[in-house]
Amino acid sequence: MAGLAMAMASGAQAQTGAGAVDPVETATREIIERFDAAIRACGLTPPFVPGVAMVSSSTLVSYDTERHLVQQSSWADMPPEIQGLVAAWAEAGTLGLSPEAQFGEIFNSLLVPHELGHYVAQLDGRLEREDSWTNEILANRIAIAFWSLEPEGKAAIADRVANFTGFLNALPDPVPAGQDPHAYFESNYAALGADPAAYGWYQGAFMTTAWNLRDEDTFCGLVKPA
Repeated sequence: MAGLAMAMASGAQAQTGAGAVDPVETATREIIERFDAAIRACGLTPPFVPGVAMVSSSTLVSYDTERHLVQQSSWADMPPEIQGLVAAWAEAGTLGLSPEAQFGEIFNSLLVPHELGHYVAQLDGRLEREDSWTNEILANRIAIAFWSLEPEGKAAIADRVANFTGFLNALPDPVPAGQDPHAYFESNYAALGADPAAYGWYQGAFMTTAWNLRDEDTFCGLVKPA
């Protein structure tokens, strides 16, 4: 399971009605196009560009390593427990967004290049060589570096990261007393992935770590390791 996916599902849906493309899919494709241009500017020539699959479940956002798809979800498809969690997240957020807008900001925008970070890591073998903890931090570092390249630059991504981490870092720490957070994450990955609050706490920690490392490498250095 790659990325912030709280429940995996099958049954991809690319359309919302007769011939109508979901606007979330359109927005995700636009981010993928910009990400592809950015990695090509670093001198990489990827063998493929990921597609997008809309899924009618609480997948939220993830990267399907077998089908090479960024899997996306829409706010309207979220079950009440997920909408409630995001509503609390929005209320505690720093951008003044509604629950639906907070969902879109995080899962349909901010974290798309996180999932594309997993795609890059799959291409060069890091997704297989490194453990999940390392790959989650790498994906966040790539996302931060990518958004820093955008016209609004580093000031905007600073605000977006603060909005992302504030609520998550305040969630209860799921790691039992005396246990190492890294080892616990690797040993309990599936169970944590099924628990939105526990997995959210970890993702807040991963993003915070990535943010603290933001000046240690460039986007090209992260996607094209020596």
